[in-house]
Amino acid sequence: MAKVSLHGEIAREYLKKFPNTPLLTLAKKIYKEQPLLFDSVDRCRDILRYHTGLKGATEKNRLKDKSLVREKTYNYNPFDLPDSHKKNTNVWRLPKAYSKTLILSDLHFPYQDNDAIVGALKYGKEKGIDSIYINGDMLDFYQLSFHEKDPRKTSIKTELEMGRKFFAMLRRDFPECAIYFIQGNHENRMERYLRVKAPELLDVEEFRLDILLRMAEYGVVEVPYSSKCYFGKLLVEHGDKMKGAGGVNPARTLSLNFKRPTLCGHFHRTSSSNSVVYDDDNIMCWSTGCLCELEPSYMPLNNHNHGAAIVEVDHSTGRFKVENFIIINGKVY
Repeated sequence: MAKVSLHGEIAREYLKKFPNTPLLTLAKKIYKEQPLLFDSVDRCRDILRYHTGLKGATEKNRLKDKSLVREKTYNYNPFDLPDSHKKNTNVWRLPKAYSKTLILSDLHFPYQDNDAIVGALKYGKEKGIDSIYINGDMLDFYQLSFHEKDPRKTSIKTELEMGRKFFAMLRRDFPECAIYFIQGNHENRMERYLRVKAPELLDVEEFRLDILLRMAEYGVVEVPYSSKCYFGKLLVEHGDKMKGAGGVNPARTLSLNFKRPTLCGHFHRTSSSNSVVYDDDNIMCWSTGCLCELEPSYMPLNNHNHGAAIVEVDHSTGRFKVENFIIINGKVY
């Protein structure tokens, strides 16, 4: 039986402390915190793989203590290829218990337009929605941007307080509705900031957005960032997977990129597009308006408008109906 080295002892300490953390993430953390002992992330990961029994049966049998052994996530590798870092995109589907959803995008607290939000919520209540889906960029996270910033502007603490207040209001005024939330590119600024500035905090629960916003307290369900989200056969995206400003017609750009019925936010513009597949079906796509200020200082001249959408789904067939509405001065059109 091989004696455990100093490197191995440290690796085992981290494995005990973070039993569910992926090995590559853990290797980056150890390398960051123990740069004098480990010369690379790959070397650190190799040691972690040894002590978790993932370097093959022979190496696994040499382990004196097998309490940290992990099972392989897959076994089919007939040519003994190197371990892959490939990740599969998460898929989320609107539960069958809910069929009429109000979709809100791009509120950008603290730059929200309260009249537009009130208009969207009142209209959703009048239409008898049974669920609310916040489709990204609810918070702006201005101070976590890597763009040039004005330090006098809003703080992260203020934005988080506003987000919690918004969730509390939704739960109070829509007590029977399911509430779902997915991060947009603005909320994802926090993870990017931690990766660059403080990777040691990436695995600290208190820095997770769902914890900071107390989603469990308000009955808000977080959908994993960048998931493929389906409302029946309709794909709903935030829109940041498409680079650029969306073109002349964001919905048309959606159609060309996703090649399937899709609805997105992100571009702050209400648009629609219909493409006909020869001798087959139509591909309809939509982009929704925003619920934030229309003339931000970084881009006062634009084609932005306020808006939201209601999606009705027939779960037996997957067919859906989209009402993509515009809001002007708080009134729905």
